[in-house]
Amino acid sequence: MRVLLIAGKDDFNEDVSKVTGIGRYVREVYEGLKKQIDVEAYPLFDYSSIFSSVNSMIKGIFHDYSGYDIIHLLSPKPFFPLRKGKAKWITTVHDLFFLKYKESKPSPFMQKIYLKSMLSSDALIVVSSLIKEDVEKLGYKKKIFVVNPGIGEEFFTTPKKPEKKGEIKIGYIGRLDSQRKDLLRGIKVFRKIKEKNVIFELWGNYNPDSEIFKKIKKESEEDPRIRIMGPAPDEKLVEIYDSFDAFFFPTKEEGFGLPIVEAQARGVPGIVFSDARIPKEVCEYCIKVDEEFPSLDYVKSFKEKYYDRLRNNAIKLSWENSIKNLLNIYNNIKYYSKL
Repeated sequence: MRVLLIAGKDDFNEDVSKVTGIGRYVREVYEGLKKQIDVEAYPLFDYSSIFSSVNSMIKGIFHDYSGYDIIHLLSPKPFFPLRKGKAKWITTVHDLFFLKYKESKPSPFMQKIYLKSMLSSDALIVVSSLIKEDVEKLGYKKKIFVVNPGIGEEFFTTPKKPEKKGEIKIGYIGRLDSQRKDLLRGIKVFRKIKEKNVIFELWGNYNPDSEIFKKIKKESEEDPRIRIMGPAPDEKLVEIYDSFDAFFFPTKEEGFGLPIVEAQARGVPGIVFSDARIPKEVCEYCIKVDEEFPSLDYVKSFKEKYYDRLRNNAIKLSWENSIKNLLNIYNNIKYYSKL
């Protein structure tokens, strides 16, 4: 079997510390597959200028795909190949946020182009049961496969318990100034906690000039228990999760919810809002709240009670399992294309 993986140039070539979640997905899929099958990376899309964007689309149309069994577009892009031979085209859909949130929206014209390309695929791979439902609502009638992404092996090592100084640490990891992540709502709920020995660490990137971040900074200045930590370095990510007593993720919705899984793999319970749209396979063991934070005693007892269950559930979501599922889908599509 010969597979062509298509993604953006940065997804394949940029320093891993600078890529998005999709970029990490691209790297893991490529590294996992090349150990087992004949796979080639095609870093096609370049958005550094209007010219390069248009040129990427043209190259994608006229590239020779005749020598491949599978063309796998690793996230929706403006892609319309003139295919020859037996190649089947699959697209991975991570979310549909480009249709909902201003911060993720391209122009109306590009929205249509992305949708047209996605719905033209011979099959879709979606990262969760929730995204499968969303894609079905768009009217896609062909085969949809659910393949959860994985987390790195470093998350499956035995957690280290750092020394506590009498404080309880609630943590957040993710973009700070995102409309969808809704961190301001989370901060307002956290500030209702009366205890002084609890802190809320905010780890992630942000634009210091964004209105959302300015409000978050103001909240942290008013309440010293809220601490803006900056980006979470890759090499310290596991250590940061291990320092948390709980992981508070106030997001409105997630295509998958990787930070929740990473926290659970370290035995750290995730706390989310009950009205958040998060896949059930990720949040089966989440603590769900409305506008009141659970008592700190409850959080600690939950962690003790469900520690093993949290870790065992997260272990199912490994990259090894994800790659195995991808290979099964490739073989399935290749087999039925011969009938």
